[in-house]
Amino acid sequence: MAIATCNISFEVHYTSSVPITGAVASYKIKDSADPYTVFNITPVPSNGGLVILPAIIKSGEYELVVELTASGVVTRKVSSFKIGNCGTSVCETPAIKNVEVRENGQIVMDYMVDDINLDTPEYQIATDPDFNDVIHFRVDFDYTPLENVYMDGGNIPENTSLYMRARKHCLSPAGISDWSNVFQFESKRWVIKKAPYTFADAFCVSAKFKDPTNSNESGASICWSEGVLKKTISLTTPFPQEGSYIYLSDGITPAIPANLGSFDTGVASSGFKDRGIRWVRFGSYNGSKIYNVDPSSGLITSISTSYNCAT
Repeated sequence: MAIATCNISFEVHYTSSVPITGAVASYKIKDSADPYTVFNITPVPSNGGLVILPAIIKSGEYELVVELTASGVVTRKVSSFKIGNCGTSVCETPAIKNVEVRENGQIVMDYMVDDINLDTPEYQIATDPDFNDVIHFRVDFDYTPLENVYMDGGNIPENTSLYMRARKHCLSPAGISDWSNVFQFESKRWVIKKAPYTFADAFCVSAKFKDPTNSNESGASICWSEGVLKKTISLTTPFPQEGSYIYLSDGITPAIPANLGSFDTGVASSGFKDRGIRWVRFGSYNGSKIYNVDPSSGLITSISTSYNCAT
C-alpha cells in the first residue's frame, strides 16, 4: 500500500550543566480521548538537534509534549503542530505468485493483496492474455492468500491455456488498483470428489493448540460433549478411519485451511483458516477416540495414541 505520510520534525534547544540522559516526545490529537503516542528519542539529541517523529497518517491538530531528563529531573515543554490529509492515496496493485491446478481440476490462486483499506479483491480468468474473452470473474468477497476458484459453474474449459489477473478495490478514498501481473496456466478436467457421509457431532481442534484435551490451554476440551468445538463435517468413508478425507458440510469443499474461515469463531475454536484441523473426535462413533488429521489436506491419518477421552 502506498501511503502519503506526514513527517513532523523539530529542533530541541536546552541549556544544562549536566548531561541529558533521556528524551521522550508524546503526541495525540488535541482534546481527543486517544492515548498519547510515546516516542523515545534515541540517541539523546544535542542542543539544537533535529528530531523526526515517525510518519503520521491521520490529519488534525496535535498536542506535543517533549520531556528531557537530567540527573533524575524531568523538564517538560508543551507545544502543538497541525497536519493536513495524510491518508491513503494509492490503491496498491496485487501480485499473483502462482496458480496451481490440482489433480481434481481445482484452480487455486496464490496471490498477495494488502488488506489495509481493502474493500474487496477481484479476479478474472480469460482465454486470451488481453482479456477480451473473460470466462469467469469474482468480486465482493473476503481476501485469503489462497483463493479456490468456483468450479461448479461449468464455464471453465478443460485442457486449455487460460490467463488470470487480479486487482484491489479500496475503501477510502474509493478507488481501484491497476491489474496485477497476468499468470498463464493449463486447465484440467474438473472432477468433483464428493464426501457423502455427514457427521453433525464432529469435535475439531486446530493445529494452533498443543493438546486437544487441555481446556486450560484453549478454554475448551475436545472431550466435551457440547460447545464451540462441535462442527458438522462430511467424510469420504462411511465411518471415521485412517484414509478418510474431511470435507465441509456440503460434501464438496475440502477441509483445508483456505476453506475453514467459517470454523474460526474465536478462542478455542480458532486457528483453522491458518493452520487447519489437527484433531477430530466423533461423538456418535467411537466417542472416546481422538483421530489425528493432516492439517494441510484434511486427511485422517491415525487414531491418536497420545490423547483420548476415556480417562
